[in-house]
Amino acid sequence: MVILAWILLGTPLFGDSNVYPLLVLAGIYGIVVVGVSVLTGLGGQITLGHAVFMAVGAYASALATTKWSLSPLTGVVLGVVAALALALVTSPILRLRGWYLAIATIAISAMLQQVLANLKSFTGGNNGIFGIPSLSVGGLELKDEPTYFVLAWTLVLALYLLGRNIARSRFGRALTAIHKDADSAATLGINPARVKAVLWMVASVPAAIAGSVFAHYSAFIAPGNFAFSTSLLFFAAVIIGGERSIFGGLVMVTVLVAISAYATQTFTTDLIEAIVMVVVYLLSPQGLAGIGSVLLNRIRDVRRRHA
Repeated sequence: MVILAWILLGTPLFGDSNVYPLLVLAGIYGIVVVGVSVLTGLGGQITLGHAVFMAVGAYASALATTKWSLSPLTGVVLGVVAALALALVTSPILRLRGWYLAIATIAISAMLQQVLANLKSFTGGNNGIFGIPSLSVGGLELKDEPTYFVLAWTLVLALYLLGRNIARSRFGRALTAIHKDADSAATLGINPARVKAVLWMVASVPAAIAGSVFAHYSAFIAPGNFAFSTSLLFFAAVIIGGERSIFGGLVMVTVLVAISAYATQTFTTDLIEAIVMVVVYLLSPQGLAGIGSVLLNRIRDVRRRHA
């Protein structure tokens, strides 16, 4: 499997390069992308504010370890619980469709940004939280980048396999039916509102875990780490990679994060993302995952013309 090979070979190949820390970050972001890919590709729900769940996980871990003297793993669990609670409270927005839903997710993200910035005595405001300890598991403390690289991409692999199983499950088939025609799905006994709410909660969990890992890896978090641009990166990776392909989204989030190392004041990260999106869409409207089928169809057309 490609992801497993990447885990084994990533450090030997890139461990000494200046992009290696970005590949660690790509792994952390990849955890979120799996959830966004399932939400968008399988459920047809557009989210431009998914960094909000990442922020919840990050701040839960940061507060648990720096202010409440709890263990990092306890902070991770608290982050997941908090993300699930937020997803449950905000699930009514799923009654909206398309870009109306996208705008609602942006609004939730903007509100959380204001809350994090204004609760200075609790969250540190725009100055953030410093001194977050390294993640420790069973007495083993994860300190260096190689261990975080392996951890992040191992979580990506586990969630990738889980996402594929969800797509093939009864729940996944219900999501596909709702995506194609919610009214028809309702006539078959499927409750679209309930299924969408469950999917929304499921997609929040990877983001919360990623937020916790990010907090312990960086040792510092601030509201700016979870701004709209971060959510847009997740969504762009899924769309460019192919919304029906989790693997395509993982490839693209790695590419987008890695090439940000070469961004300049003129050739910004946002500009790079836009150029990649345009190029891929010109080649295939189905994203990176659809380029192969598009090329095969074009080759077949050429052969038919010359036959």
